[in-house]
Amino acid sequence: MKNKLKNIALKVILPLLFWLGIWEISALIIGNEFLLPNIQSTVLSLIKLLCSAGFYTAILLSSARVITGLLLGFLAGIALALLCSRFALFRSLFTPILRIIKSTPVASFIVVLWVMMSGDALSVFIGFLMVMPIIYQNLTDGLSAIDKQLSEVSDVFEFSKKKRFMLLTYPTLKKYLVPAVITASGLGWKAEIAAEIIAYTKHSIGQGINDAKYNMDTPTVFAWTAVIILLSIALESGARYLLRRTDK
Repeated sequence: MKNKLKNIALKVILPLLFWLGIWEISALIIGNEFLLPNIQSTVLSLIKLLCSAGFYTAILLSSARVITGLLLGFLAGIALALLCSRFALFRSLFTPILRIIKSTPVASFIVVLWVMMSGDALSVFIGFLMVMPIIYQNLTDGLSAIDKQLSEVSDVFEFSKKKRFMLLTYPTLKKYLVPAVITASGLGWKAEIAAEIIAYTKHSIGQGINDAKYNMDTPTVFAWTAVIILLSIALESGARYLLRRTDK
């Protein structure tokens, strides 16, 4: 128990206090709340957000868009990886477009698609675009890494499809999919918020940041940013928890 508390102190509390101290000292040196608010003003702005009904609506709707985009991207990435690993024609057709998606800045996609989609649909689609290539690539790498000799052994002993999947395919794919899902969760969340900000999606976290920016209310911008960071951590932690549950 003592070692666990010590690890928490060293890995979480101490770094947090250090960077909060750097933030407060920097704010005091700059002395301009518009450029860099101090911790107190940011906390007060966060409390105001927590007391407003619109805050919870924005959190709920933004989270729903993120999760929808993640799920669609996850399912599409799996389906595309399976098709491309089995059929060379699909691999030839989709490899170039996936490379383009991975190479294009998120902001470029948002600006181009903004004129074609509503804010809600754009946010979901941007999350989908960011997640799908990651899942596809990692799953493709995992399928390629399956031991061919063990695969031949399973054929010799005539393993059922279920037994073959549980003993051979799943353990290999898991090593590639777990980091992919965790990375995609964080990236999809940030991309979706960026889409909300640029497209000014109604009833969203992005709208809250935009409104604070137009009002030159920097402490509220920082407060929204703190909320985004906490929700991103919660989303990644939730993904880790669900992945651990699959082993039980």
